[in-house]
Amino acid sequence: MVFINQLRGSFMFFKKFWRKKSNSDIQSVQDKPIAQDKISLAIQTFWTQVKASEQTFNKLEPISIMENLNNLLIDNQLNVIAELTRGDKKNHKIIFTAEGRIEQFELVIRIVKHAPDLNFFEIEAFRTRVENLDAFSITHHDHSFSLSPADLLIYHHEEYRKVSLEIAFGKTIPEEMKQIAQSTAFILLDHALGEYDFAIKIGSVNFLEIPKEATAVSLNEFVTVFDQLWQDKLRHTGIFPLSDKEDRWNVFEISDQNDPDNKRLVQRNETANVLVGDFNYCYALTITADVDSKENLSLVYELEDTINNPALRFNKQGIHCQNTFYQGVRTMLWHVQDKQSAIALAQRLADQYRTLSIKIECEFDPGWSQYLSWVEK
Repeated sequence: MVFINQLRGSFMFFKKFWRKKSNSDIQSVQDKPIAQDKISLAIQTFWTQVKASEQTFNKLEPISIMENLNNLLIDNQLNVIAELTRGDKKNHKIIFTAEGRIEQFELVIRIVKHAPDLNFFEIEAFRTRVENLDAFSITHHDHSFSLSPADLLIYHHEEYRKVSLEIAFGKTIPEEMKQIAQSTAFILLDHALGEYDFAIKIGSVNFLEIPKEATAVSLNEFVTVFDQLWQDKLRHTGIFPLSDKEDRWNVFEISDQNDPDNKRLVQRNETANVLVGDFNYCYALTITADVDSKENLSLVYELEDTINNPALRFNKQGIHCQNTFYQGVRTMLWHVQDKQSAIALAQRLADQYRTLSIKIECEFDPGWSQYLSWVEK
């Protein structure tokens, strides 16, 4: 166990303190993945229970509120954690966190999206950045080791349109504590950059045995540097392009290593780059269509334009990112806000083209992995 030494608002985060049930009870729940078709019901049940108990919860101490919320999450097999801070407008703010586990990020988003209006609680997805990073530190349970943001020396570079890091320690780390120090460094990064940004927008992270000769910045300073890199250098501004006339398509071919004559044609919308990693566009909608004639290809183009322009683009529900053509199959990629509405829309429009063989899929892809598949390093 580690102690996190900083107050957010006037409440302390106590990592893992909320668990009342035994470790074996918790493990047995987490080892049984909840079926997808039951998640919506579990979320609805959780919020019904919270709503019914809200007034009682509000009379409790913060640590007791967290214990109750997290026991309800466990009972409903929702494998995320609820933390508490002082609210901006209401008494408390409940923050749902996956502790950096990207495979649970979609669940966090769904829980928050379906939250009811509560009288005493605000709801937020993912741990946000620590406000006073200079006063933040992490101490090992026996007080034999501590680490603060100033102890991390960060070297950074752009890599595949994300930011990759090399980290050296600005203090001597005993050999037996190196593994703990590296794990602690990840916790510091999570709290400094925010849970979502650290997990999604940071690429590789490597630790150095000794500092490099190049100039490093401390983690305290790196937060500002990161924001500038993300927006100004990588141009992930988060500003939705208002018109498809702004789109700039890059076209290239990729050869199959096993069959050089069998090439994949890729069309990538470079304008969509502004939304890479954006929390609001974390679902990848793909539509694949078999193309065996010019007539079919013409219909696919027509369907593509119909989905993109009046259906998604004009109300900022999604952006057309990429097309590929390989072995007679055209795959079209959008990043969209809402999974269910995007699938329903695509299916409704595709039904108008019954002569086409079409497959529609939508998956959670917050890191835009498909879009970044063939970007330059």
